[in-house]
Amino acid sequence: MKTLALTGVLFFGVLFSAKSQSVDDAVKHLDAERYTAAAKAIDQVIATNPSTDAYFVKGYSLLRSTAESLQADVIKQAQEAFEKGNALDKKGDPLNTVGLGMVKLASKDIAGAKLIFDEVLKRTKSKDVEILYRVGEAYTLFPGATDPAEAIINLNMALEKSKVKDNPEIYIALADAYLIKGEGGDAMNALQNAERLNKKQARIYEKMSKIWLQSKNYKEAKETIDKGVAADPEHAPIYKYLSSFNQTFAKFDLSAAAAKKYLEKSDGDCKAKLRYVKLAFIAKDYDNVLKTINDIKSCSNDPIVLRLAGIAKFEQKLPLEAIELLKKYVETAPKEEILGLDYGYMGRSYLDIPAEEPVKSQNDSLGMIYVEKAVALGDTAFNYYKDLAERFKAAKKYDKSALYLEKSLATSKKPDVGDYANLGILYYQLKNWEKADTTFGKVLSVYKDAWPAAYAIRAQIQVFRYQGDSTFSANYGAYPLYEKFLSLLPTEELRAKSARDVVGALIYLAGREYAVTKDTAKAAAYLTEVLKYEPNNARAKELLDMVNGVTPVTTAPADSTKPKEGKI
Repeated sequence: MKTLALTGVLFFGVLFSAKSQSVDDAVKHLDAERYTAAAKAIDQVIATNPSTDAYFVKGYSLLRSTAESLQADVIKQAQEAFEKGNALDKKGDPLNTVGLGMVKLASKDIAGAKLIFDEVLKRTKSKDVEILYRVGEAYTLFPGATDPAEAIINLNMALEKSKVKDNPEIYIALADAYLIKGEGGDAMNALQNAERLNKKQARIYEKMSKIWLQSKNYKEAKETIDKGVAADPEHAPIYKYLSSFNQTFAKFDLSAAAAKKYLEKSDGDCKAKLRYVKLAFIAKDYDNVLKTINDIKSCSNDPIVLRLAGIAKFEQKLPLEAIELLKKYVETAPKEEILGLDYGYMGRSYLDIPAEEPVKSQNDSLGMIYVEKAVALGDTAFNYYKDLAERFKAAKKYDKSALYLEKSLATSKKPDVGDYANLGILYYQLKNWEKADTTFGKVLSVYKDAWPAAYAIRAQIQVFRYQGDSTFSANYGAYPLYEKFLSLLPTEELRAKSARDVVGALIYLAGREYAVTKDTAKAAAYLTEVLKYEPNNARAKELLDMVNGVTPVTTAPADSTKPKEGKI
């Protein structure tokens, strides 16, 4: 949140010291996002000694206190304050004229604002540092109505014409302009210039912290946050970034504590509590989220609280309450603010309702409808299809699990190769040998030799897939996969750890050596190795006797080496 900064003679001129102190107090409250206190302080100034400067601060504070969600009535109040300030000067006060331009920007009328700014700059011959500064700053204040290029031009002119040459407030506004352009390096340079001039201004460190966090320079972020707290422990916004920093490292208890600190240092009014709720929500402090939302029901009609409360209820495993709140949000929020995640959480809540058939079936159907809607709206915050796949797998509904895992892989920008393995195993359980074989082909192309068991699994799958193919069966067509599998386990220790798959591979290869290559010695060696891992393996003993001529050959070993269907 950008805030107003007033700099002695540059802004106030020859105000009385008592009045100056009162306005300074208002400004400090604005910086710290104590908007109620700021309004009270500036109203006291206006009541005792109204001036053009005081009315500008009044209008400006109104616009800044609700810049995230400006309402028409607030914009109108700000306009009235600027008009009163203008009325105190027969020619019209340049500063309050700039304020009227800000009103245009707050109303998303960029063209109208530019006309006003051009007129006041012409009138002051582009020499008034304060006017240049305020015009430049105005172009950075209102999301959706910014012009960073114009901001930079005016702010640089203000620096050039400033008698003191260097002014920290201008550099702060310049940093904001660069941030809008996405030029973080230039923004940081501007803030470092501001810090050089005033190391006790927490707002500088607040903005630095934001840049370091966005660029993932966490060490610098923490150092800067600590500087901000040291500069002014009462500066509420710095605790927002401390909360964000702790969220990054999943220190949600510390994040929640920092969020609470923000609330304590701000006004604690309805708007401050709403900002706190958003912080506490990200910190996963759901109990305090719900408690605070209950506290502000009477003073806030922002539908966002319904979304946050609904998701909090979902996280607390209260799906019915979550559904009720999320439905209210979708019904009351502006259409453009309804996101895929809203339907996603509704869908997941329906799926979480603990009920027996047929109610469970109905809830599952509703859940899947909402999940599909979330995906259709482009929500990527959660992998809904993978979640459904896992739910159906847990319920042993492997056909549906495979369907949704397929969808997950098809829609993921970076598919998890482990999911291909899981999909292949699902197809195995479904006895869809063709799809299982194709899927494990993808697994092997990615894992290569890092997962030896995958070769054994695909070999088993191919035995089942081609069991009706006499040529494949007679020639033991899966043997290259089994040979590769064993080659990746060259020691007895490694083979012992995968004994079940190793035994299957050895018996299969023994059959091939006996029936196809006629190498009875090699076949016997394979079967002898089987008995190292399973000394009582009856089938291996029977085949070994057959290979050694102890018992007559009655059937070809090929049919008896097919693995059993089941878990792999």
